Amino acid sequence: MRNVAIAFTVFFLVSSMVEQKLTKKIQLKEGLSTNINYQGLNLGTLLQVYDEKSAAHLVGDVYLRVDLNGKSIADFYVDNDKSKVDYLTKIYKNHLFTFVPENGNYYLNIEPAQFGRTFALSSQGSAIVGTNNDFIEVEITNYLFESIENSSFDDEEITYSSDVFYTLKVTKGDVARAFRFYSSDLKNHFVIDMGSHSIIILSDLYKDSSSLLEMIVDKD
Repeated sequence: MRNVAIAFTVFFLVSSMVEQKLTKKIQLKEGLSTNINYQGLNLGTLLQVYDEKSAAHLVGDVYLRVDLNGKSIADFYVDNDKSKVDYLTKIYKNHLFTFVPENGNYYLNIEPAQFGRTFALSSQGSAIVGTNNDFIEVEITNYLFESIENSSFDDEEITYSSDVFYTLKVTKGDVARAFRFYSSDLKNHFVIDMGSHSIIILSDLYKDSSSLLEMIVDKD
């Protein structure tokens, strides 16, 4: 039993060391930064921080854009208005990018996309979670904004509501499946059961030219 406990401890320590080695934390400087290298990716960042001297609607706002070879792959927006939502961990291909505002400093964490992590998937690209031998690929293939008229014969007043209809393509091994759901279905989270894996859709953020789905891809 003691040998088993020792072996487990060694395995845990080695796994933690490997994970830490693959995770890169970059302290950001305001303005444009280039030649950030991670796992063969040539990255650049643009950090803009607005203060009280800026226009009134920008007070407290922070914007970060992450570029790959000059092309934007993730952007983050921290608004002083807490009613506005953005996600601070986003995925590109098989990497997670997390924007970390901390005590007046700003950092970018980069790490492999692993099971069990919460991230936001953009409609502008697909993503892979897991390892080469065990992975799930996810992609938003379609999203449609719908305006719904609510009325009845007895009501003189007509009200309107809106919803977004999503199609999510999930690939596991050689099998690809499409799952469809509405934004309103996410109130209690929307779970996709893939047998040995599951996908929990937590929330969404619709924009005119793109959309984001916040999710967890997990291994059961």
